[in-house]
Amino acid sequence: MAGIKQIKPIKPKNIVAKQDIWLVDILDEYLTGTMNAPRKGVFYPSSLGNPCDRFLWLAYHGKLVDTPLPAITQRIFQCGSSLEDRVAKWFDGLGILRGQEVSLKTDIPPISGRIDFIINHYEFGVMPVELKSINKVNFGRLKTAKPEHEMQLQMYLNMGNYDKGTVLYECKDDQKLKSFVIDRDVIEWDSILKRCFNIQEMLVRPEKCTGASWCACKNVGEE
Repeated sequence: MAGIKQIKPIKPKNIVAKQDIWLVDILDEYLTGTMNAPRKGVFYPSSLGNPCDRFLWLAYHGKLVDTPLPAITQRIFQCGSSLEDRVAKWFDGLGILRGQEVSLKTDIPPISGRIDFIINHYEFGVMPVELKSINKVNFGRLKTAKPEHEMQLQMYLNMGNYDKGTVLYECKDDQKLKSFVIDRDVIEWDSILKRCFNIQEMLVRPEKCTGASWCACKNVGEE
């Protein structure tokens, strides 16, 4: 009737929708896998970013073990891959992309790595870009590149003979960006090389872990 407000149905409160447990379970089962241990006899920039010499010794000597790869970790890795694909399209669209997943190696000591991107920067010329994703809390705290990321890029700068590079961060929560320019530092590079040589010369692995709580060396028991 005219003048009478339409009565809206009242929605019940605290209703929990039924979840499709079957679909979630089969996806988790499909994505669950194994994280393979690093290849013996090679140093990797991502491994050298770990401050634990016990971990690095085990990794270099092929003593780390394969570990389970949970489905959620697999999804995190795949998000990183999709981020790289997106950024590659941006760089390509801008006409500044010069390379992607570019391999770099040294023989003495044996170091093997891959640069995420090579771009032609308007100010610095051809240079490497190391791409990282990070959560909102840690993104807000960033005033410079994280030490392990700076070290990784530092290795690429010296191995590839680049004067400058950048670590590019995307926030996982809102897709905001930060980018930090890193200058090549031959003194830091020399320190990295000395650490590699020291690990090669160690006949016995270090006893204690000096890394984070999640350091992979904790998965290896005593011999």
